[in-house]
Amino acid sequence: MDLSKTIFVSDLDGTLLMSDKTLSPRDVAAIKRYTDAGGIFVIASGRPLHTVTDFIPSIGGAPMILCNGGVIYDACKGQVLYEVDLPDIAKTILGDVRERYPDISPEIYTFSNRYFFHMNTAEKWHQHILGGISFTKVSDPGDINEPWTKMLFADEVEVINELTEFVKRYGDDKVRFVRSFTKFLEVLPAEVSKGSALSELKRIMKWEDRFIAAAGDYDNDLEMLEASDLSFCPCDSQECVIKSSDVVLKNNCDSGAIAEALDILEHR
Repeated sequence: MDLSKTIFVSDLDGTLLMSDKTLSPRDVAAIKRYTDAGGIFVIASGRPLHTVTDFIPSIGGAPMILCNGGVIYDACKGQVLYEVDLPDIAKTILGDVRERYPDISPEIYTFSNRYFFHMNTAEKWHQHILGGISFTKVSDPGDINEPWTKMLFADEVEVINELTEFVKRYGDDKVRFVRSFTKFLEVLPAEVSKGSALSELKRIMKWEDRFIAAAGDYDNDLEMLEASDLSFCPCDSQECVIKSSDVVLKNNCDSGAIAEALDILEHR
């Protein structure tokens, strides 16, 4: 395939990043070969901007999909290309969830800041894997004077499983709920997903004629994989992702899944 006519969109955690949250030399070399051949490599992550900037030198300067599709950011220009904020019902949901689950740890993301309310075990682990990125502790949502991009609840698996059922009472006309990890449940604007952001990115950058390949491993990647022309997932992905992907890779994030996918794309 002529790689200069393609875009490869990759999730970060569990797909491109290894378990230690670094990039493998094999994947970095494969991405360089791909971009040198004219391909455009895009990351699509649930992470906010300040947790991905360290990876930019290794993956190229294409615009990034962040906050599970709530933000598209062009790091080369230092410019937000697209942003959708949470509606006010998110504040009601936050209050109800904190009352029902007082030990849960909510996180609020804005474009430039990250806030948390309570430090439980899952929250401590989450802040650690994000590489020491600073979070501001608040007690009152009213202390956050910026639009909310997304909300995340962190707790043990059993609590998040129960919470996933609890939030169904809010419907899906204004917000949507996605699992991005076993210990996380995220709240996004109803129209936002990595798939919707990919469509916006194609429109903004005038990439409609490009062949889109995508790789992901978890629930929050499904819409992106469905929006692509060719979808990949690491061998240890969530079962629903394995069932929906065109190619289940032989490797996982620790053994070069993205390098394998780029090789398949090149020889397609």
